[in-house]
Amino acid sequence: MRHVSPYISGPQRRQVASALQGGIGFARADVVSPGLLRLSAIVLSAAGLALMLISFQPFAHSSLVSETGGDGNVVNQVGFLAAGLVFALSMMCLANRRVLASLFTPGFLLLAIVIAYMVATSPDPDDVFRGVSLTLIGMFIALSTIVLPRSAYDLQLALLAGSAAVLAMSYGGLLLVPDLATHGYDVYEPQHSGLWRGHFSHKNIAGPVMCVIAIFGIYLARSGHRLAGWIIFLAGALFVLETGSKTTSGFFPISIMIVWMATLFGRSSAAVVCFVLALCTVAAVTLGSLYSDAILAMIGNLLGDDTYTGRATLWQFSISKIPEEPWLGFGLYNFWSTDNVFLLDKPFEDAWDYRFIVHGHNNYLDILLNLGLVGGSVLMWVLYVAPVINYVRARKIRENRKLADMFFTIVVFMALLSFLETFFLARNDPLWLMHIFAVFGLHLAARFSLGQMQR
Repeated sequence: MRHVSPYISGPQRRQVASALQGGIGFARADVVSPGLLRLSAIVLSAAGLALMLISFQPFAHSSLVSETGGDGNVVNQVGFLAAGLVFALSMMCLANRRVLASLFTPGFLLLAIVIAYMVATSPDPDDVFRGVSLTLIGMFIALSTIVLPRSAYDLQLALLAGSAAVLAMSYGGLLLVPDLATHGYDVYEPQHSGLWRGHFSHKNIAGPVMCVIAIFGIYLARSGHRLAGWIIFLAGALFVLETGSKTTSGFFPISIMIVWMATLFGRSSAAVVCFVLALCTVAAVTLGSLYSDAILAMIGNLLGDDTYTGRATLWQFSISKIPEEPWLGFGLYNFWSTDNVFLLDKPFEDAWDYRFIVHGHNNYLDILLNLGLVGGSVLMWVLYVAPVINYVRARKIRENRKLADMFFTIVVFMALLSFLETFFLARNDPLWLMHIFAVFGLHLAARFSLGQMQR
């Protein structure tokens, strides 16, 4: 197995065997047959995907105010710790050492340093360490889901099985336990009553995750699994519509169209340019509405709510607090739900009492609040800039193009959604796990040939 530099020419790349084939020597063929190893890798990959999107406690209720991200749940803590050990052993037996070694890039290493510094300097290092541990385990499972399958075809089978499990859980919940799978009356969010959320804690999680499921469906349909792929796409898209999220429903087709530009024009740069333009536009209509009456009026006319369900109050408050700790921030997990906010006077003049909000519903602002300009710049590189560069490189490898398109569509969608939600380094939050899943996927697709082996 050979490592593939992104600067090797196209013909040379095509001569390289799939980087997803072969372990590091612990799985001996004379003990376990290759067929059983292959099946085990597919099952583990599918299970990893299902675990990330279902968790160990499905159908747990939360609201905009009360959601906690699951970090304090003992069942999830113990379950993900055990799952992490299982996937660690699996990676030792089945993963290619060169694939794992490729993760030692300046970006990932700097991010590790930033996280270690935040844990060491936190006013409550034990609590932050527990949160970081869950985050790292989730990232490990996300990486395992990609590298365990023996080929791109096997990865497709894992995506198909994992997506089917997630859809079955949510749609099954609607049929069998509709009171749990839809929003009931919530004193904080009465407008959500009756909207679908499936087995997820909130429609704001269900909608984006089902968008990712639909993106999987598009990739599967393009890769030869036409019937199954389109069924998954339609089931995911229908669920998104029934969550009632206008912004999520809008970002979903926009993300698909942005990435489709690369195929339409035959250049990955076309998708990148459209992506940058879309980011600027969404930034203008969200954060820009805080400073422009014209934009505010336009949003009110289009959505019927110029506050983005109260988020504008949180954004104004976040922007006012960033200058207090501009360089290193308040610390990881050390702003919302801490005394930095709890001890403030009640904001009677604002639409929301931000003292009891668990995050600011804007990834970019919360990154600055928690990590400051220094750590925030590193995380922004890892989550947004590096994936763009990797996408351009990955599309130069012919057999990686469809897979790269899938991963980049997820990154584009999450980048747009980041103006309305917060999920960076968010422990076992499915939005965070799907984002880092796509980041890892583009990282590998830019460095290795992930094409199908002979079936």
